[in-house]
Amino acid sequence: MLKDKKEVRELFEYPLLKAMARRRTRRFPLGCEMAEGTLTHASKNPPVPLNDVETAILCWAGAGITGTITGDMPTNDVQGSMWTSWIGRTTPYQCNVHNMKLLFNNDEGLFVYDPKGASKAVEIETEEDWEKIGTYFTRDTIKLSDGRFEMIPEALVRLVHWNTNKPGTTIFMPVLEISEEYLDAVITVFMGEGYKVFDDIKGRGPAGIKKWIDNGTLKGVDAPLSTLEYTLFVGNLAAPFHALQNMQLVAEAMGLGSIIMTGYIGLIVLQSLGFRYNTAKEGSGALLNLNPVGLDGVFESYQPPYYKTMDDAVDAFIEKKYGSGGTFASDYSGILPFKDWKKVQPGYPVPSKEVIQIVKDYCNYIFDTFGRFPATFDTIVMPEWLQVHHLEEEFYDKYGLDKLLNETHRKHMDLWHK
Repeated sequence: MLKDKKEVRELFEYPLLKAMARRRTRRFPLGCEMAEGTLTHASKNPPVPLNDVETAILCWAGAGITGTITGDMPTNDVQGSMWTSWIGRTTPYQCNVHNMKLLFNNDEGLFVYDPKGASKAVEIETEEDWEKIGTYFTRDTIKLSDGRFEMIPEALVRLVHWNTNKPGTTIFMPVLEISEEYLDAVITVFMGEGYKVFDDIKGRGPAGIKKWIDNGTLKGVDAPLSTLEYTLFVGNLAAPFHALQNMQLVAEAMGLGSIIMTGYIGLIVLQSLGFRYNTAKEGSGALLNLNPVGLDGVFESYQPPYYKTMDDAVDAFIEKKYGSGGTFASDYSGILPFKDWKKVQPGYPVPSKEVIQIVKDYCNYIFDTFGRFPATFDTIVMPEWLQVHHLEEEFYDKYGLDKLLNETHRKHMDLWHK
């Protein structure tokens, strides 16, 4: 039981502000070597991988279940019906669209952590609930492949960091899929503000929705396609960055070394991990060519090849959100923040057949014109990584950097790896 582990108890009692004040990037793992420059050092200690408890807690900090969201928005406003899930996680998502999955790679292989479901409004409420963190990890972690993934080309390793992907280290890689939130957002836009989206990239006027502008259905402001998509893209990027910040603060409280890093080319990494791609339509003027769209059975976006047409993709999303058992369905059976769902549920607006057709016309225009969905950014992105490892204390002592280690780092191995 996690509640019986001294190390877990100390972690839950560690002050948040203390972790923020002490948070640093500490890069030197056990078993590693820095062979160049004037800070050379070769560790005489063997690499030590994170154990399952350490890994489970870090995964929960980045993408774990916390219970339900509050849902405290006016039900008669389209903004109040943007949620696609009532389940809360440790990090916020735009419209609570859980469109991020946490991949991690260690000596054992490549895994994806994606917990589902909640049993009560505040999931981790008592010491007894701590055990759920381990349950999520064992139940909802899927192994994708054995061993460490190969970083192609090898030069990519130099771009990232000298200590990256070494034995004993664990790399956490949030992967974000944006087509679901894209559909949720444009449904809301066409239900509410009625934006008249025009194609400023091709200069073709309305983006597949001229009919709905001409007949007066859409009466909102003119909105450039590129601006709409940029706004969606930036807003969605919050989730992985929040996740990595949470995880690094927890790594600090645990006494582990960590580094948040970029420098790699996400498109290349996703390709090496086996993700499918769509190719931009020739002569479309699309700003990007290859577009990652999914990893079969793990992360499948709302577009071909996972759906025959964009019409089918829109229908699937509508069914998931408003259909039988869906987020806003009267027969939704999951945990909810409200006392009486039967009284609350009828207040939420549902997109009309007309709105759904507008969304289909718009999405078909994007896919048919550019050969990709969205037009201006990748459907699936991998913005940053977090590597976590056990620290080579002798390096920090050798160069007078020991003042940047504290008692939590010094006692970590005795506490967590007896």
